Amino acid sequence: MRNLLLILMVLCSLCGGRAQAISAEELATREGEVAFGQAWLKKTRDRLNERVDPFCIDILETWLIRLKNQFELGSIPVTALCLNGADFNAFAAPGGIIGVNRGIYLDLSSESEVMAILAHELAHLSQRHHYRSLRNRERISTGTLATLAGIVAAIATHQGQAAQSLIVGGQAANAASALAYSRDYEREADRLGVEALRRAGYRPEAMSKVLKILAEKQSQSSKNLAFLSTHPLGIERQSDLDARVAQLKGYEEGSPVLSNPDFQFFRCLQTEGLEPPINRPSSFSCTSIHSVLRHYRAGNYSEALELFDKLPTQYKRTFSGFDIEIALTLKTGDLDRTESAIDTVALFFPSWLQPAIARVDLAIAQSRPILPRAIRERMIQRPERLDLWRALDRFAQAFEQEHFLFEARGWDALLHGKFEAASTQLERARASWPKTLGQRPLDLLNQAITQHKAL
Repeated sequence: MRNLLLILMVLCSLCGGRAQAISAEELATREGEVAFGQAWLKKTRDRLNERVDPFCIDILETWLIRLKNQFELGSIPVTALCLNGADFNAFAAPGGIIGVNRGIYLDLSSESEVMAILAHELAHLSQRHHYRSLRNRERISTGTLATLAGIVAAIATHQGQAAQSLIVGGQAANAASALAYSRDYEREADRLGVEALRRAGYRPEAMSKVLKILAEKQSQSSKNLAFLSTHPLGIERQSDLDARVAQLKGYEEGSPVLSNPDFQFFRCLQTEGLEPPINRPSSFSCTSIHSVLRHYRAGNYSEALELFDKLPTQYKRTFSGFDIEIALTLKTGDLDRTESAIDTVALFFPSWLQPAIARVDLAIAQSRPILPRAIRERMIQRPERLDLWRALDRFAQAFEQEHFLFEARGWDALLHGKFEAASTQLERARASWPKTLGQRPLDLLNQAITQHKAL
């Protein structure tokens, strides 16, 4: 079971050589879940193959927040991780951490289907299935913890053979039994997930369709899918879900976060360079959009923008289209278009970080060495967003502002669990910090380092 394994990995790594077995009561509170989840993320982040793309993260956050309101998750924060993995996989870690491989967009063709995956994961979190499983076990030996820690590290980083070797070679019986949710938990997550879909304004049938896609992939592929190793299908599960969907009444379709043309554009952005699935015809071709991206990657920015401008208006005037337009016009120097596209996105989604980050890159393109105020406000509000600090790093390098560079790299190191490196960068930032600037950014970094060291 993925959630259980993630927490066990953290427990094992945090407890070091502790001789005593670990009680499930240590995970009894939501606060404990969040703390362990964040600790796990910092220790594992380097191996997750993260896609630090502000637009992708904002979209995933928006989807998750819409669904989170349909569950009893209280004040647990949402941490959205866009991952570069090409296989069909998504996972939930304690404390609201949700990771999604871009490979899922090869098979899922609508926002409703993506929301079905997310709703199922949030249902597992809302029902605390990881805690309930661990509580039922009561106590687990440190030897089993070490084996499980290795297994989850291999699964999270898509090393299927390594995971299988650990299962066969180590604490085999105990470890293997913890690898999958129970059938009861899967049915419970299906039931709550499909009801959440309906309340959020999405077609409940999307959950059933996703299970059919997974069953088809399982029958056609000889390799073990990471998602199915922790979310076993079972014949009765599909039947139970189909019967439940048929009984649901009062469905009212709501407005999606992305229109269908926007979602299809977003899918194309996520699947760039990936092989399409065999025998799965698509109603939308990504050929033109992928051509734009190929020229962009090759540095042919004018050609890329020319191809982009030839796309149908219904695709260009989407939020995915605006994201690409910002990237292209920054490179070609058409900065009035850049600013217009940024303003449009910010108008419709004022909570998104992508516009604030884009304004940093716009300032660099305009040779304006003054950090936009909006980005500093976002850093105070959302210091856990790695993309903010990567933007500050770019700004600092462009204008040779060492104090910002050290601050950005201090946060980057902290978010990867490298506490000594973060402390070193903080010291360098303090030494180079201009007297005309307030010390609050450095105080916030110092406070965060102190707090995370205590986890």
